[in-house]
Amino acid sequence: MNEVDVAILGAGAAGLFVALAASDRGLSVLLADPHAEQASNFAISGGLFPAAGSRLQRAAGVSDEPMAWLADVRRFAPGAVNERIVQAVAQALPAVVDFLLDRVGAPLRFLPDVVAPGHRQVRFHSVDPASGAAFHRCLRQAVAARPGIVFVHQRLEVEPPWGQGAHTDREPGPDPSASRTADAAVARFRLRAANETERDAGTVWCARRLVLAGGGFGANPQMVARHIPAMAGALHNGSLTNDGSVMALGIHWGAALWGMTGFQGQGHTHPGGATRLGMSIPTLGGVLVNREGRRFVREDVGPSALAPHVLAQQGGLALEIFDAAIESQLGNHSAYRQAVEAGRVMTADDVAGLAAQAGVDAPTLVQTLAAVARCARGEQPDPLGRATFARELTPPFKGSWVTGALSHTQGGLVTDADGRVLDDQERPLPGVFAAGGCAAGLAGEGAEGYLPGNGLAQAFGLGWRVAQAL
Repeated sequence: MNEVDVAILGAGAAGLFVALAASDRGLSVLLADPHAEQASNFAISGGLFPAAGSRLQRAAGVSDEPMAWLADVRRFAPGAVNERIVQAVAQALPAVVDFLLDRVGAPLRFLPDVVAPGHRQVRFHSVDPASGAAFHRCLRQAVAARPGIVFVHQRLEVEPPWGQGAHTDREPGPDPSASRTADAAVARFRLRAANETERDAGTVWCARRLVLAGGGFGANPQMVARHIPAMAGALHNGSLTNDGSVMALGIHWGAALWGMTGFQGQGHTHPGGATRLGMSIPTLGGVLVNREGRRFVREDVGPSALAPHVLAQQGGLALEIFDAAIESQLGNHSAYRQAVEAGRVMTADDVAGLAAQAGVDAPTLVQTLAAVARCARGEQPDPLGRATFARELTPPFKGSWVTGALSHTQGGLVTDADGRVLDDQERPLPGVFAAGGCAAGLAGEGAEGYLPGNGLAQAFGLGWRVAQAL
C-alpha cells in the first residue's frame, strides 16, 4: 500500500493549486482526476482572478487592499455572502500571487486594463497570455515537475476512517450519523482505483488528509433542475466534467450544503457555447438590444445577472452593440479574440448598416442608440436605471448576437475558513477539506451575487488556506 500525506480528488484550479502549495510545504501528494484529459472549467475560463493589494498591483501604481475587494463582494451580493470563508479568501489572495511568482515560477502579471462590473478598482491577474487554457497548462507543467506529486488520471474509491450510516432525506442518500470519532491527526483514508482489485497493490493508497477539489454540478441536469430550476434546460457553457460527483462524496458523508441556488450566469455567450464576448463591454459603454432593436435591461447588472434577462428575450438572444474604440481596449481578453476569429463579431460604418447585418429594424435601432447617446452625454437619465454609459458610441460600430448560459454553480459543501468540511452541526469531518467548484462559493442565491472573478478567487484563496492547514 502506498502512503501519502494528502490525497486530492480533482485537478482543476483548486486541485492543481493545493497540490503545488502542499508539495511546497514538504507534503507528499496524490492528485487524482478521471477527467484529467478533458477541459475543466479552469481551462475554458478567461483565467482571471482578483488579488486586491498584491505586489504586482502596487507596482502598477494601483492603491487597493483585500478589505476593499471584500466590501465590493458584500455590496454586490447583500445578504448572500459566504461569511465563513470570504474574509480569509480576501486576505489570502496577495499571498497566492507571491506563491505563484516565487515558488511556481508562473508568468503572472497584473492586468490594468481589465475592468469588471462591481469592482471599484482594477485588480485582475492572470498569466501571459491571459487565458484559462494557458494558466491551466502552466500549473499542469508545474505539477509534473514536482517529484512529491503523483498524478493519476483515474477515479478513486475512498474509504474514510469512520462509519457511513444511512440518511435518506438528501442526495445521494447515506448519512454519516455513525460515529466519526477518528482524530484528524491519525485519520487514514484508503483509496483504490475504481473497478480494480485489492490484489493490485499499485492502485491502493493511504492518505492522512483528503481534499475534495472537484467541480460543481452545472453539467448534472438533475441537480440543476432541483437546485436552480430557473436554469433547467439552459445552455451550459461550462465543462462537462462538472457532474457533481466529488460533491456527492461529501454529501454522502454528511457534509452541510450552502448556496445551492447560486450560479455564475453568462450573458455574453454565443449560441452553441463555443465562444463568448467577455465581461467588460458593457462597463466600457456597450449596450444590449432584442430582436426589435430595443434595450431591455440595465447592462451594468453584471455578466452573471444578465443571463436570465437575455434568455427571456425572443429566441433567448440579444444583440450586443459596441464600437471600435471599445474593441481596442479588449487586448487582454482571450475570449473576445476567439470570438472575432470565429466570425462572431459584425462591423458596420453606421447604425443602419449594423441593423441590416443583424436583421433588426433599422429605424428602431437608430432611435435606441440615439437615446443611449443622450444618456451618455448626461442629457437624460436612463429609463432602465443604468448609472453610467462610460462614453458615447461612435462609428465604426460592432455587434454580436449572444445568449444566456449557465457557466458554473456556486453552491457546495460547507467549509470553515481553512477549508475543513463541516456537517449540519458545524462539526468538521475529520481529515476532510474542500475547495473549488464542489465547495460552497463566495456568494449564493441566483446569478445576481456572482462578482466577476469569484470562482478562481475561491479556488486559489481557499486552496491556499487548505494547503496551510493540511
